[in-house]
Amino acid sequence: FRLGSLKLQKVSSPTEVIKELICHCLDCVAELHAEKEHLQKENERLLSDWNDVQGLLEKCVEAKEELEADLYKRFILVLNEKKAKIRNLQKLLKEAQEPAEDTTHARDSMATVQTAVERERDYDGSTDEECENLTQPSTLASDRSY
Repeated sequence: FRLGSLKLQKVSSPTEVIKELICHCLDCVAELHAEKEHLQKENERLLSDWNDVQGLLEKCVEAKEELEADLYKRFILVLNEKKAKIRNLQKLLKEAQEPAEDTTHARDSMATVQTAVERERDYDGSTDEECENLTQPSTLASDRSY
């Protein structure tokens, strides 16, 4: 198995080439080290930003929950007030209907009483025969007293 081949040339000063290779490697290491530091700083900044955003999000969530709780309490108060108002209006309506029913019953009972009175008048009224009988005993009674 062979990946490739390379022919090397002979150099006049191998120490100079080795020095250049070492300098190049040191430069690459320095660049990589600087990039690593830059990326670490960027990572720290992003982590700090993320923590700030997470803290802000938690505050927003708390504020939202407090707002929801407050709105729920207010809703309950409004709902209870509406229920009380409805009960009060129903009570007033019932009270208003009762006198109306009472007046209706009073009218009906008055009509019934008037009808009964008229019937009694008719019943208590005397017939022609009764009128004759009533007048005769009084005359007889007056005759006896003499």
